[in-house]
Amino acid sequence: MRTYEQLTGAEGRRMFYRAERFRPEDLFKEAVPAVYFDNERAALKNISMTGIAAQSHVHDGWDDRLGTEIPFELRVGDDRLYRGAGRIRRVEPSGSRTTVALEFTSGFLDLPAIVTEHDNLLLSRTLADPAFGTSNGILPEFTQLCAEIVNLFRSYKELLESYEARLTATGREREEKLLEALIACEDRMVPQWKELWYRGSDVLEPVWSDPEMLARHKRYAERVLTPDFMPGAVMRRCYEKPLGYPGDFQIMNYVYEWQRVGNTPYEKLLHRIGIETGACVGTRLRMTQKILAAEVAKAPGDKPMHIANLGCGSAYEVYDYLKIESLPRPINVTLIDQDERALSHAYEHSHREVVRHAGRAKIQCLQASFAQLLKAGALFKTLPPQDILYSLGLFDYLSHRRARALAHDLYDQVTPGGKLIIANVKQGRETCQWPLEFVTDWSLIYRTEDDMRAMVEGLDVANITIEEDATKCVYLMVVDKPA
Repeated sequence: MRTYEQLTGAEGRRMFYRAERFRPEDLFKEAVPAVYFDNERAALKNISMTGIAAQSHVHDGWDDRLGTEIPFELRVGDDRLYRGAGRIRRVEPSGSRTTVALEFTSGFLDLPAIVTEHDNLLLSRTLADPAFGTSNGILPEFTQLCAEIVNLFRSYKELLESYEARLTATGREREEKLLEALIACEDRMVPQWKELWYRGSDVLEPVWSDPEMLARHKRYAERVLTPDFMPGAVMRRCYEKPLGYPGDFQIMNYVYEWQRVGNTPYEKLLHRIGIETGACVGTRLRMTQKILAAEVAKAPGDKPMHIANLGCGSAYEVYDYLKIESLPRPINVTLIDQDERALSHAYEHSHREVVRHAGRAKIQCLQASFAQLLKAGALFKTLPPQDILYSLGLFDYLSHRRARALAHDLYDQVTPGGKLIIANVKQGRETCQWPLEFVTDWSLIYRTEDDMRAMVEGLDVANITIEEDATKCVYLMVVDKPA
């Protein structure tokens, strides 16, 4: 027990107390209320006695409304839970949406009362809905697809669990037999899953343009499919988002490292299915690493090459490249991310190699908010021009306007003769869009080749190459700046 004198208070901005904020899914266990700004529906992101944050599908115009007061409502369907007004205190891009934070200017939220009213309303509405418990409004082809996926997964679960239960071998022999069984199942199941995955892309093509239909199919998939994906570590982490955002560095590392993760053969099999679904994360990294290695080797000597990665995550490609026996020339690498844990991982894994290269490699890490990441000019003020500047995942979350603005800002930071590299998930049959969106609630912005070129339209460039990765899920665009 500590004495009163030993109790510590908060420091810095944390000294200023504010009402506790809650994730809506922690308060509203089933149907999260929607937020309406002037009849425009937005998704509730967090809530407190004194304010809310919501994700709007409207990309443009919010920045100009900072500091203004707007009315809002919380609704479940057409039923209103709360009406009030708030001042816009923060606007921040968030994937395909824009996060808008309000501080209430009238009244407050009695959270326990709101939750009770919400639950009673939801019960009444659900029981009054004749479609409750049915698949009405869901494409028959999609219900059939979901049934086939569930049957596929559960068939392998039954097979592996039965094999494991009957296996009499012990010790190392047992582990070897279980691994052989797992590999045999992987070899058969992966192509079966891919066939169903690509078929889903075909079936759901008409759904994406209809928000109501999209939401209905997403709810259905999350109810029917998501539980069967959860034994796999990578898909479970994508869905649960333990760090508070999708696509965290540990998810990326799962794909980069291709380890068999899980306590049972079936868990490892489902993890492999998740790894296959997100394999483009690894292919875009390897493509970029190959470019980095070629550029460093192109002009050997003692002049340092400056390299920066915006939204670096674990920066696996950097510390993996640094395992090279000797560097053709010195490199100064700047890693920039919003997550301190990602930067810690990147620095710790890179530093041992930096030390080994005895002064020919330097690593510095910059922690910046998502909003700061989008202001490249200000962010790069203290840095020299970059020979290679790349971003492999950040653009997946940006609207066209923000993506173009950021690409132009980044290009300004590239030295003459240098390269800007941008990766983005692409549209197409093999895209991971519906498994990520429907099964794990992970929203990204998928682009065409024309969309990629539009990011750098108007820039004075020497050359643009856009390459599709091996999985056909990602574009990698390399923009060469004139020397």
